[in-house]
Amino acid sequence: MPLIEFRDVTKRYAKTGPTAVENISLAINKGEKIGLIGANGSGKTTLLRLLLNFVRPDSGTITVFGENDLEKARKYIGYLPERQEGLENFTPRELLSFAIKMNGNMPNIKTRIETLLSFANLSEVADDLLTDFSKGMWQRVMICAALAHQPQILLLDEPMSGLDPEGQKSVRSFIGQLEDMTIIYASHNLNEIQDFCDAVVIIHEGSIIEKLSLQEIQQEIFLIETIPAARAVVEKFQPISPTVLAENDNLYRIRFTASAANVQQLIGQLSAADIPIHKLRSQGVLENLYHQYVTQATEIL
Repeated sequence: MPLIEFRDVTKRYAKTGPTAVENISLAINKGEKIGLIGANGSGKTTLLRLLLNFVRPDSGTITVFGENDLEKARKYIGYLPERQEGLENFTPRELLSFAIKMNGNMPNIKTRIETLLSFANLSEVADDLLTDFSKGMWQRVMICAALAHQPQILLLDEPMSGLDPEGQKSVRSFIGQLEDMTIIYASHNLNEIQDFCDAVVIIHEGSIIEKLSLQEIQQEIFLIETIPAARAVVEKFQPISPTVLAENDNLYRIRFTASAANVQQLIGQLSAADIPIHKLRSQGVLENLYHQYVTQATEIL
């Protein structure tokens, strides 16, 4: 049985308005780390709100651990929203204590708080006000608050939003330590999804377009621009099936999907034949799919 399951779920925020999510079915197993990607307004945040029972579906069912009463099931879930306001006058220690008590209390609260503070490298600032924290430190505190009651599921909504490079680095390191949790990570940043997730769900205009395993994507899309003499080498190179984008007396431009190892082999063969490469560009398969489905791009490279 899936840990989380959406069955034919539809949600509209107004009777005459657009559909936020439409006829969505999705199963998530224990331990999976799922990335939700899509443009703003695609339905990512609505899916998280439905799971948390903040809003209710117009039709369809949602279960967590087989439980269809999502108010009861919320004890299994930790949530980091994209925006948090009104918490500036808390200290990390106060906020974690409050978060634990809001989720039903638990034994050894003090020990749990100290464990979280240490885990997030926040022990030395545990009694400082959040108003003086950097955005990266703030996000680490908020993730700790989401984890305070020891949930088995963690929902992250744009956790890197607004962070500078140093803040991104600290939060990325923190999230990377959460190996045993089931995570749903909503973002439009493809690099984040590839860093943290083992599968991705592409959402467009409230519908799931595709779910695919990132572990199965071992190739990238490459573009090479060189001279016409390269054609003889490329045609003999069996690992790729290139698409010729342009060819004339001075130019040979191709696009193909291959592993990095295959591309290195091809470059070696071109170099051995004294054939120069004028341009080499790559694009991830996930990025390509995103452009196809979400931005409707017609030119990939």
